[in-house]
Amino acid sequence: MRTLADLRRFFGATAILALLLITTTSATTYQAGSNLQAAINGALPGDTILVAPGVYDKVEITKSLNLIGTNAKIRAGERDIGIKIQASDVKVSGFTVEGGFYGIHLVSSRNCTISNNTVTGCVQWGIGLVFSDENRIEDNVANFNGLGGEGWYGIYLSNSNKNLIKNNVASSNGEYGVCLFPSCSENVIRGNSMERNDYGVYMFTDCDENLVQKNRLAKNKISGIKMIHGCSNNQILENEISENGVVGMFLQSGSGYNVIRGNEIADNPVFGIQIQEGPDGNNTILENNVSGSQKGISVNTDGNHVYKNRIFDCVIPAEDRGVNQWYAAYPEGGNFWGDYIGSDDMKGPGQNISGSDGFADLPYVINERARDVYPVMGESVQPIKLIDASIYPARAQIGTQVTVEAVLDSKYGIALISARTKSVLSSSEPNRYIRMDRSKENVYVGTLQTALMGEGRYQIVLTAKDAKGYEMEEEIGELELLPRSGWDFNKALSQQL
Repeated sequence: MRTLADLRRFFGATAILALLLITTTSATTYQAGSNLQAAINGALPGDTILVAPGVYDKVEITKSLNLIGTNAKIRAGERDIGIKIQASDVKVSGFTVEGGFYGIHLVSSRNCTISNNTVTGCVQWGIGLVFSDENRIEDNVANFNGLGGEGWYGIYLSNSNKNLIKNNVASSNGEYGVCLFPSCSENVIRGNSMERNDYGVYMFTDCDENLVQKNRLAKNKISGIKMIHGCSNNQILENEISENGVVGMFLQSGSGYNVIRGNEIADNPVFGIQIQEGPDGNNTILENNVSGSQKGISVNTDGNHVYKNRIFDCVIPAEDRGVNQWYAAYPEGGNFWGDYIGSDDMKGPGQNISGSDGFADLPYVINERARDVYPVMGESVQPIKLIDASIYPARAQIGTQVTVEAVLDSKYGIALISARTKSVLSSSEPNRYIRMDRSKENVYVGTLQTALMGEGRYQIVLTAKDAKGYEMEEEIGELELLPRSGWDFNKALSQQL
């Protein structure tokens, strides 16, 4: 016979067991049938729905749950939303969403995770967040969206803050890879690949304090990154920004107080970095490699600070139409300029103490009011390099045919090349131009007819221009012409033949 104490122990253990059963069964994992929306409607908050391979209609999620697909496809009509989420703490992964007006669309949602999905062929955006904060958008593919008349975006944020956009591919979309518009702050855009859009990352109107880091922004039709209309206090760090159609990075209309640091900005044909319009500048541009552009860094606002960059292989390394500073206080120093050849015999803040310090002794001059006081020393990087040159004969009588030969190394190929004479002693002696033709790879040969020239010494000046517009002009040697006295006509004629 059980005592009262035994009964108390029995019922206490039973109550604990019941509580454990309730706790462990409050979140259920189950397999969805062919009607996916019905499964979602029947689920309780916190449930996990597994979705088998197959094609499903559009769905809407208004409660916290996990939707996990395995080769599952959502196919929506062109005015529908593939997966609409209007709840917090939702996880969606493993789906392909095709078509639809929007692909995966979050509205007023928080703490959701959208991962490992492919969204393609949507009329407007592939993945969109509207008034949605603190969500994770990771490891998705959002390609070929917004290609119709209304089209725009791979991944779109509007009035959304503190979201993580990480390791996604957003390429070949109608206009934008990742777009923030308007009023999006404290988002992290990291490790994504955005190629072959019009713009890789686009921030428009009051998008502040965002971090864009370690992304690949390449081969977009217009620019890798564009910030316009008051996008301030953003950090653009350690990105690869290359081969975009016009400009690597473009800041416009009052987008100031941004930090652009540690980026590889290469082979953007017109501008590497361009900052223009608006009263605000005050951007900090440092520790970037800027190369392969017509203009490396072009600025027409005030108050920007540019230092510790490597700017090379640019036709015009820097253009300053405002009032900006191109160096930091000694001993931090200025920038490396690939086209600058200087000496480093002096040191100190005034470069007036004997001894080297890694900075050139004379400033790098950008224009009459802009200069880098502490240009960083290094090997000159020239897109066109003169390897060798010869003038034969270098001492000849007037009437002798003189051969000029030059060997050039050019990164982009030689588009135009010529040579000319420049009299050493007489400013009245006209220049004579020499046509240079390519005789074999990297070798160019021209002939100077001297019959109408006066006696004296002449510098031969070579001018070359590459396919990108970079020009080189260099004196390659001296020719001395002697008077005709004692000249043998028959010998000269035989030389001509």
